[in-house]
Amino acid sequence: MRQTASIAAACAALAALLLAGCSDQGSGGSATDGQPTTGNEAVTSQPKASTQPDPEADAAALATVKVTGPADKMPFFSVSQPISLTGEVAQVLDKGTGNPIQVGHAVAVHVASFDPQTDTITGSTYDEGPELLLAQEGAMPQALLEAMLFTKAGGRILFGAPVNGEAVLWSFQILDSAPIFQRAEGTAVTPEAGLPVITLAENGEPTMTPAKGDPPTKLVAQPLIEGDGDPVGPESWLVVHYRNWLWDGTEISSSWQTGRPDVVRLIDAIPGWQEGLAGHTIGSQVLLVVPPELAFGDQESERVPSGSTLVYVVDILAGM
Repeated sequence: MRQTASIAAACAALAALLLAGCSDQGSGGSATDGQPTTGNEAVTSQPKASTQPDPEADAAALATVKVTGPADKMPFFSVSQPISLTGEVAQVLDKGTGNPIQVGHAVAVHVASFDPQTDTITGSTYDEGPELLLAQEGAMPQALLEAMLFTKAGGRILFGAPVNGEAVLWSFQILDSAPIFQRAEGTAVTPEAGLPVITLAENGEPTMTPAKGDPPTKLVAQPLIEGDGDPVGPESWLVVHYRNWLWDGTEISSSWQTGRPDVVRLIDAIPGWQEGLAGHTIGSQVLLVVPPELAFGDQESERVPSGSTLVYVVDILAGM
C-alpha cells in the first residue's frame, strides 16, 4: 500500500466528511435510538443520494476492509476486493478501554483517509497532530457519531462514504475525550474603561453595547472571565462559542445562533485570534478588539467592509 500522507489533504477529506454529515443531520435518527452497537457491528445512515441506499450491502462491503497498526502510527488499510458504497457506514474495530465518549464531548482523534480505488492514503493527521471533533448531532455524520458513542479512548472506527460516486474510507483512532463547558466558567474580571460593554444572558450568550469614539489601533485581548483550565497554546485545537460585531455594533456572526459551538485550530484562525487567545485558559471568556491588519485588512465581504475593526467575545470551552 502506498502512503502519501499530507495534513492538507487530510483536512480537506475530513471537511468533506463533516459537511456531508451536517447536510444530512437526523437522517439516521437519534444517536440513542435502537440498541447499542457491540463488537464489530456496522452503523449505517442513509444520506440523500441519486441512488437508493442499501445499508446491508454497505455494511457487508465495509466488513471486507481491514485496518491494522498501532494507535500512534499511520494505519494500514487492506482491501481485498472493489468497494462500492451507497451511503454512510461506520464499523467499530476496537471499543477502547479509556474515557467513554458521550454526547457533547470533545474527542481527540487521529484520522487517515484512504482511496480504495488507488490503494492510497490521501491524507492524515499523524504528522501534524490530532484533530478535535465534537460528538454532537450535526457536527459529524450520524453513523460516525453513533459508532463513537459506543467506544472509549483507545478505540478505532472505520468509516466509509461515497464521495463523487466513489467509495472513500476513513480510520478514526480515538485518543481521548472529555466534556466541554457549556459556557465560560471562572472568576469575573473587571475590564478596562473605554471598551465595548458586554452583557451576558442567562445561558451565557453575550450582547454588546458599542464603545464611543474611534477603535483602538492595537489588538485588545481583555479577559472577562478567567477559567481554571490549561492555557491555550499557539497550535491548540479549541472548542469555542463566539459572537462578533463591527466596531459600531453591527453583528456579523455567532455560534450561539447555530445551537452548537465551533471547533477551530488556532493556527488556522485570523492573527487577532492567534495573538489574542494564546495563553488564556480553558473556561475563560475573552473580549477581542481586532484591528484590520490582524483581521481581514482591505478584504471586503458582504458583512465586513474593507478596513474593519472587529469585536469578538470568545468562550473557550475545551481544548488540547
